[in-house]
Amino acid sequence: MDKLFKQKYINLSFLVLMIFAIYFVTSSSANLPPRMASHFNAEGIADGFMSKESYTYTMLAVVVGVPGLLALMPLVLGKLPPSLINIPHREYWLAPENRADTFYTLNLWMRVFACFLLIFLSYVHWLVIQANAQQLPAVPASDFYLGSIFFLVLSGIWSILLLRRFKLPDAKKI
Repeated sequence: MDKLFKQKYINLSFLVLMIFAIYFVTSSSANLPPRMASHFNAEGIADGFMSKESYTYTMLAVVVGVPGLLALMPLVLGKLPPSLINIPHREYWLAPENRADTFYTLNLWMRVFACFLLIFLSYVHWLVIQANAQQLPAVPASDFYLGSIFFLVLSGIWSILLLRRFKLPDAKKI
């Protein structure tokens, strides 16, 4: 697949997911009670509360800010000295002849992970909305654990594939 097309496709996907997440958080927060459960213990029982407005602003900051920073991280990485960039076989992949391709790859992979994170954080928000629709707010622990396990498995697969991407080409192995 053409590099420019792939980059545009992933960037567009990230942008669409970001817009959807902003819309989802703001529209679904409108029906929350004025004082709502915002934190839940390991059993899913509400143990922290805040105003609807504070929750909405906090959730927007988290849902937009964390994936947004993650998506922009490769721009910062390109300005760091190679000694501060931790990738396998750093000397090879950050050599002048490979550097542009390395940062292109990091940019794409970080945007993909930012998409995963946007979806997961939107799911967590949905669980909070569902919990606050009940008389006694509670998140079914199984729902949270299932979503977390799915996100962790997806993150693990992403990590393994990224590490494989940065293995040395066969001709360069010692």
